[in-house]
Amino acid sequence: MKFILLALISNLILVNCFAIDLTEEIKLLNRDYGRVMDYPIVIFDKKEVVPLVAGKSESESSDIIKKYLLDKYEIQATDNEAYNLVPYFTVMNGSAVALPFFQGTWRDKRVHFCAVLPNGNDNDLKSEVRRILGHDSRTNVYDGFDFSYFEENFTLEELYLFSLYHELSHCLDTYFLPKNYEGEPSGHGVHKSESFAEVNALFLLAQRKGMKRLGAKRSLIRTTYSKYMGPYFADSDTPIFGGQLVKQGGVIYFLTPAILAAQRQLENFNRDVVDYNLQQTLELSREIVDHHAINSRSFHALFMAYQDGFEDAGDHYKKMAQEVPELFLNTYYDLIYYQTIIEASL
Repeated sequence: MKFILLALISNLILVNCFAIDLTEEIKLLNRDYGRVMDYPIVIFDKKEVVPLVAGKSESESSDIIKKYLLDKYEIQATDNEAYNLVPYFTVMNGSAVALPFFQGTWRDKRVHFCAVLPNGNDNDLKSEVRRILGHDSRTNVYDGFDFSYFEENFTLEELYLFSLYHELSHCLDTYFLPKNYEGEPSGHGVHKSESFAEVNALFLLAQRKGMKRLGAKRSLIRTTYSKYMGPYFADSDTPIFGGQLVKQGGVIYFLTPAILAAQRQLENFNRDVVDYNLQQTLELSREIVDHHAINSRSFHALFMAYQDGFEDAGDHYKKMAQEVPELFLNTYYDLIYYQTIIEASL
């Protein structure tokens, strides 16, 4: 009996620490969400596609992906659409993204299809924690940081599924995500889109997987990312390829206010969110983003804090609040609130 118990414990540890196979989950998500919008959603199984394009030229890979989309999903992708997908099965296989592809003119632009591209690397728990936190051994951002809290309080399944459902939620977003493609995207616009994806993923995982208590620790991992990567990105001495959006990355991914508001809804006994249908869920996610994501002024205040330090930013916005309270008092209070959360994190 003792031997059997030890074997079971060992198996649980192995499941928690080593790579998760999302193949069956991806099949279910394609079945349940592939045709729920006015455009098709394709959740790619990279374990299927990566071997098909391995060792092929970009042109050959593009043709393979076009055929794959047509044969499996009845989607006639253009050469350009297929070409833009190729890197996510090769050099960017470890990225998790959602890509909407549009057709029509600027006046009549509509989504042709939306691609969900999960992280394709077979990460263990330690590697996945570090990927989500943006750890890179080439920088000293996390020097001396103890990752063990996240390794002990998340399972690999939770991290993989949240990432997958986050990207799926981007493709289910008919409001915030499309706005970022109407022109040059703003950091604040991307923040709202990311807030929506995070909140909606939290709801879907509660509904489909019974994971009703992820919000608090998910907010902590997002806050930790923002706390460490925010000043690094905002630093004028940091070489940034990708422009202002990347420099604002720490603020964009400070998703804690929206996540905690969503978790409160899951814990609200007067609102059975776990029983909501998809439309109700999407509407609630948008409502939470509208009311709890960082507003534009507070977004720029937090960015200033990451650039110049919270003390200087606090002094600046305190003065602005005294001079024009109707515009900046709430911003000053928000900055104090965000500073409290960020400094209290790991």
